[in-house]
Amino acid sequence: MDRKWADRRQSPAEFEAATKEADRQREQRAAELSRLRRVIVHAFPPSAPEVVVLVDVESRSIDTYARVELEQVRNRLKDYDVIAALDVRWLLQTIDFTSADRRLAELGPPQKSMTLNQRGRSLKITAAMLIQGSCGISQPLGDAERLRGYLDRGERGRLVRRLEADAKALFALYQYGRLHGHLRLRWGFLDTPIPAPWAHRDEPGLYAMKTRAAELGRFLEVVVGSAPGWESPWSRAIRCRVVTQGYRSFLVNDEGRLVDDDDVQQARLLD
Repeated sequence: MDRKWADRRQSPAEFEAATKEADRQREQRAAELSRLRRVIVHAFPPSAPEVVVLVDVESRSIDTYARVELEQVRNRLKDYDVIAALDVRWLLQTIDFTSADRRLAELGPPQKSMTLNQRGRSLKITAAMLIQGSCGISQPLGDAERLRGYLDRGERGRLVRRLEADAKALFALYQYGRLHGHLRLRWGFLDTPIPAPWAHRDEPGLYAMKTRAAELGRFLEVVVGSAPGWESPWSRAIRCRVVTQGYRSFLVNDEGRLVDDDDVQQARLLD
């Protein structure tokens, strides 16, 4: 068997060269992905938006527009490579924006329900449930009837504040998906991962950061628990070292306690 397959096997030098080339291509794709300009779009009512909120992902800036300013919204969206929203294609259609070759990130649940037991009991999955489970935000999205009431009564200030809070929650969900490659569905005793379709495998997430930190012998700074504060996103950060055991790696804080990867909201490598 050794003689039969000898000419088809890579030599150690060939294997090392192929591995280095794969790593180089992965780093190149990661660099390209890091340069993409991203925006979160949230609007109400979805079928005929009267208010549109844009969140620039990189700068963490929020801009809010009225219906009469939709042309400004369309011009702003032209500056972005990735557009994320709930029911993103329908939303872009309602504001008459052609996405062309831009990447679209659907923030709605990638699956609508989950079977809970053999008797066929099912759980309806909503975006609010995924935000609560992943980011720990107790009231992530405003009630549609209440928002309609604000609109009908002309309470624009309350409407805008609620929609901006919704947009921040969607931002937190988007960032959690990028970091982990999945979302977290928690309901009762259920705690299970749900794929985040917008996460790209070559984009450096928490696993890649842990691997890098272990290789360099450096610490990771992480925010654990609920989504980071908007004004000071790193104010609750703690320092963790990476401990490896075989193929597994763990985050350990300065008190020697394990930190659950799924509880991490954002992370960065410390110098």
